[in-house]
Amino acid sequence: MMKTKLWTTLLAALTFAVSSHAKLQGSDDYQPKEEATSSWSALLGVGGGNSLIARDGTIFMNLRIGIALNPYISFGAFSSAILSDVQNPKVRHSQMIDYHAFGVFAEAFAFRSGIFSISIPVNIGGGVVSFMDKGDEDGFKSEDGFFTTDVSAQFNFRVTKLLEVSIGGGYRFFAGIEANNLKNKDFCSPFGELRFTFKEF
Repeated sequence: MMKTKLWTTLLAALTFAVSSHAKLQGSDDYQPKEEATSSWSALLGVGGGNSLIARDGTIFMNLRIGIALNPYISFGAFSSAILSDVQNPKVRHSQMIDYHAFGVFAEAFAFRSGIFSISIPVNIGGGVVSFMDKGDEDGFKSEDGFFTTDVSAQFNFRVTKLLEVSIGGGYRFFAGIEANNLKNKDFCSPFGELRFTFKEF
């Protein structure tokens, strides 16, 4: 008799606990915990590489400032310039070439896995070509404007929470260059680039 009462009491307590828990789970006050979604962050990128301006090995540098909208899309503005001396082969006297370009960029990340990702950046902008003759003390003089765009593939490696290192290459197009016997084809060339991007991942 004593055992029957004990089992009846335990069964009643268990039923009450289960029904109370079910009511709590189904109440309006219960909200399941959601994972925090990542928000946009600012980015700063510095890169450089080699291209074939006037069929000569040329070192260039890019500076990028923009926004990482989410882990798969970034956009912003860029500035590009030549760092090494390039000689104009289309004139008899010694003449050096320089150019500066400015514009906007968009970068789509096609693949992400852990610290590795693959992205496709596209730059569109314009700039000026400058020339300097040997012995000219006034330096480079802007003589022609152009439009430029380039497309590349980058292989990205996240080194820290704030730093990503990228290596890749692509092709850079120019349009509108007609100065000192130079044409667009003298500037259009493949390029390779090493890039460092600072942003919060």
